[in-house]
Amino acid sequence: MAFAGYNRHMDVIESSELAVELSSFSAAVHSVYVKRQGRYVTLRLPDEKLHSYDPSYSGNTIFPYAGRIKKAVWKGVKLDGNDGCNSLHGGFSAHEACFDLLDKSRVHALYHLYRKAGEDCLPCARDYFVRYEVKDSTLLIRHSMSAALPVLCDTTCHLYFNLDGSDTVDNHFIRLESGEMVVNDSEHCGKEIMKTEGTVFDLCGGKRLGSVIHCDELSFSRGLNNAYILKEGSSLQLSAGGIKLTAASDSPAVVLYSGGYLERPFSFLAVEFQGIPINSMREEWKDYERNFAFTFSSCE
Repeated sequence: MAFAGYNRHMDVIESSELAVELSSFSAAVHSVYVKRQGRYVTLRLPDEKLHSYDPSYSGNTIFPYAGRIKKAVWKGVKLDGNDGCNSLHGGFSAHEACFDLLDKSRVHALYHLYRKAGEDCLPCARDYFVRYEVKDSTLLIRHSMSAALPVLCDTTCHLYFNLDGSDTVDNHFIRLESGEMVVNDSEHCGKEIMKTEGTVFDLCGGKRLGSVIHCDELSFSRGLNNAYILKEGSSLQLSAGGIKLTAASDSPAVVLYSGGYLERPFSFLAVEFQGIPINSMREEWKDYERNFAFTFSSCE
């Protein structure tokens, strides 16, 4: 498929290996195109404005917090109940945010958003920055936040991947050096941490995604929607269709969501690096930074 970038309403950065469409709506990655294979490898919404309200959150910068906060209450602060009685991915106003483009070159783009005290139901003013850069076959993302006082912050880039264009990601091969994952309650909120060794959820040796996401233990959640605790220096490898994705971050965990609630279930895998999504383990920051790297290489 030929690259359909250079949409006049979007910002495009590119290297010799990658072309990436970006949008000011949610400072989102609208698409990632791998030139050598001639293939889009991320979920692309039909209209960039959908980044402001599409329930998939495809490619969006998620702030001020990722995942669900149970009962939409954190440290006595009432948050947006935009997911039943819980708060999801920053609430209503965060999903609708439009960032300003501060700087742009062929290979990088920098976005900024200012939030007043009280916006997103948080008590102090904040500045958020999102920087994208392409280097050869790698997409680098840096999130940062500064605030006058320590405030809840846990951001991610909500990218969905399908590396071979198949109807499902069942045959994608996944490997992740992690010995622990977060078990969710019936409302998909993080409840407790469990060991994965010897279970169907153990990804250390690598396995086909379909063998995990269709297991009986995940029938209530329509597949994976769980955080894996990252070992220091570990990365996630995902491969299919001659492409290998190596994804890494300095975050404590990565949520793997197999898209059970997408319009086409299991057609993409979301890789969401973030903090551990259990309310008691969330952190406050005055100065915050999180880095992500997604590298695409050829494989057999």
